[in-house]
Amino acid sequence: MSPKHTPSQALRIPTLAGYARRPRNRSGANGTYLQRLPLAGFEHHDARRLWPYLRTGQALLLSREFSNPVDPRAVRITWLGEHLGYLPRADNLLASDLLDHGAEIIARIHDLRESEDPWERITLNVYLTRSGRSSIPSLILMPSDARHL
Repeated sequence: MSPKHTPSQALRIPTLAGYARRPRNRSGANGTYLQRLPLAGFEHHDARRLWPYLRTGQALLLSREFSNPVDPRAVRITWLGEHLGYLPRADNLLASDLLDHGAEIIARIHDLRESEDPWERITLNVYLTRSGRSSIPSLILMPSDARHL
């Protein structure tokens, strides 16, 4: 038997239709873009332990944490059931209002950085999902402080 000939270079395989990366707009497949925020609590929760497994673009679950003693409007961030941290207290008003009114919102990892500052490690994009938009009156999309003016 003669040995099989192995090519010296890898063959180029064309990109399959539908798998190419498409540019995202403000109301794309993720839903309606709401805001970009850092992850709060990186050093206090599971984000440090899970750092090697996190990737840009991964979807994260957002949920209210009503029993939080530090922040009554706390929005918890989890990935595969693991608690990564929170949306920052100073910027969680919109997300907590939407969640309180039954909206579905998600976050996606926008950026991962090796930094000594834990506030710079993970940056998130927050989206109102398509299914979440249909159940929320437009009035709720205003910050609650503006509704009472």
